[in-house]
Amino acid sequence: MTGASGFVGGHLVKHLLEQGHEVKGTSRKMDPLFPKEDQYEHVTLDDPFSIKTWRPITSGVDAVVHLIAKTHSPDTGKLSELEEYRHINVDITKAVLKASLEAGVRRFIYMSSIKAVGEETAPGEAFTEDSPCEPADSYGISKREAEELILNYSEKIGTVILRPPLIYGPGVKGNFLRLLKLVDKGYPLPLAGLKNARSLLYVGNLTSAISKCVVNFPIGGKIYHISDGEAPSTPELLSQIASAIGTSFRVFPFPPTFLETSAGIIGKREMFKKLTRSLVLSAHCVEKEIGFVPEVSFNEGIAITVEWFLKNLNKRP
Repeated sequence: MTGASGFVGGHLVKHLLEQGHEVKGTSRKMDPLFPKEDQYEHVTLDDPFSIKTWRPITSGVDAVVHLIAKTHSPDTGKLSELEEYRHINVDITKAVLKASLEAGVRRFIYMSSIKAVGEETAPGEAFTEDSPCEPADSYGISKREAEELILNYSEKIGTVILRPPLIYGPGVKGNFLRLLKLVDKGYPLPLAGLKNARSLLYVGNLTSAISKCVVNFPIGGKIYHISDGEAPSTPELLSQIASAIGTSFRVFPFPPTFLETSAGIIGKREMFKKLTRSLVLSAHCVEKEIGFVPEVSFNEGIAITVEWFLKNLNKRP
């Protein structure tokens, strides 16, 4: 597994070990929290861009789960930034994929993103695996390019591509952690009347799906959308977070166009779009073909995440 020290990687290592798998994890540096179990081996990477690095790591491995990715960075639209995303999300993927092929790895599972398809869905509609790919930013473009690279190898090695939406759970970072902090502080938010919808994915549901791909491996060259199965509006999401925290959730009306302009002035336009626009995906194929059904509901996932947040970040009892 690549990216074992990341948010998803840490949860996946634990889940696979609990399922009885032997796991080999990789990262750029050691972490004292890595498992000390006999079934776990950790490899520290010197040069993740070189196929020579990955050859001994992939040797003797049945399945590779590739999680390494560059996800968060201010998007200026400059070519240099796109190349930076490509360097991580495409070039490393190419090295791992080629080494896996040489080593005779049977399964290659790639963590992509729904942003490889696009940034927004129309009201009442959802992205499916057949939707045209029109990524809107450097991250989405690089993820789609990595997908195309992997699909080109699908006749030589069994490949599965997973496209999750925003992932949350204990240990979450980025925008979701910002939302937790925002709601916890009790600030009133200008979101009254907002009726968008956004698919989400609890990290425990994701690790279960990956485990099913490892064991019940489908025909190669497959792409699956995966989510919790619910698509709450932003006010519904924030209200659920507030309820789990035990605080009030206050909203007030504000013209959306003016709010977006104001957000752009302070450099938060992209975050505003994620809060106010819809991004819904259909996950029927992954349920039908590999038998994935979310074990943790949206409400349960939020409750678990908030419990972690209160104990670990706010230092509450």
